[in-house]
Amino acid sequence: MSDSKALKILFKSPVTDDMIRYLTNTTLSVLPCAREPRQAYPSPPSSPGATPKRALPSLMTFITRLVRYTNVYTSTLLTATCYLEKLRQLLPRDAHGLPSTGHRIFLACLILSAKFHNDSSPQNKHWAAYTDGMFCLEDVNLMERQLLQLLNWDLRVEEQELCDVLEPLLEPIRHDLVRSRKAMARNYYHQRNMSTCSSTSTLVSTPSVPSLASMKSLASMKSLASMKSLPSLPSLPQLPSKASLYTPLYSQCDYSTATLV
Repeated sequence: MSDSKALKILFKSPVTDDMIRYLTNTTLSVLPCAREPRQAYPSPPSSPGATPKRALPSLMTFITRLVRYTNVYTSTLLTATCYLEKLRQLLPRDAHGLPSTGHRIFLACLILSAKFHNDSSPQNKHWAAYTDGMFCLEDVNLMERQLLQLLNWDLRVEEQELCDVLEPLLEPIRHDLVRSRKAMARNYYHQRNMSTCSSTSTLVSTPSVPSLASMKSLASMKSLASMKSLPSLPSLPQLPSKASLYTPLYSQCDYSTATLV
């Protein structure tokens, strides 16, 4: 799963110098090529009608120019390494090439990768123009046919093949994915612990908010207590009884002893 994700990230990234350097080294490992001989003495001037021969650029310079001229996709460019690896396994170990053989091999692999993995791709006459006059149209057609014959017209590429061939480029991306995954896990556990601690401290230190009913009952209890604490009213004076209210106008006399006047 990590290889597939790293491969997708690699294919979506722009072409870098590390990719071009890796493509150069992979192409050079396919077939040992002789170096272009250097002239010890200055050559005589060419005739006026002849075109001067262009100096063979280095393979890295050649690949860099192709990438800049064609604006090739990263996936198309890196898929060409699979064809380079297949060609390396097919060629005999004692085979040797000309100084321009590496340029031809890479150009042919890039052309097949562009044609097989894209709906539209440049024509061979355009590829010849991208070489800055180094190869003509007939050269481009010939190298394409020769590579197709060597590969037995089988241009299929599996994902595992890409992962195996591009391992040096995938390893840093895979390392970054693992590191970011660990960082996300640490951040997640840290946030979870912080939320757990905050909820625990809230339960311990924060008093519960009284409900409206409890507040009303508390107010009523306070009002009753205040009523009990008020000073008692003075008692009313005691009313006289009914017997005491009735006083006869005349006091009772003892008629038996009274004398008549």
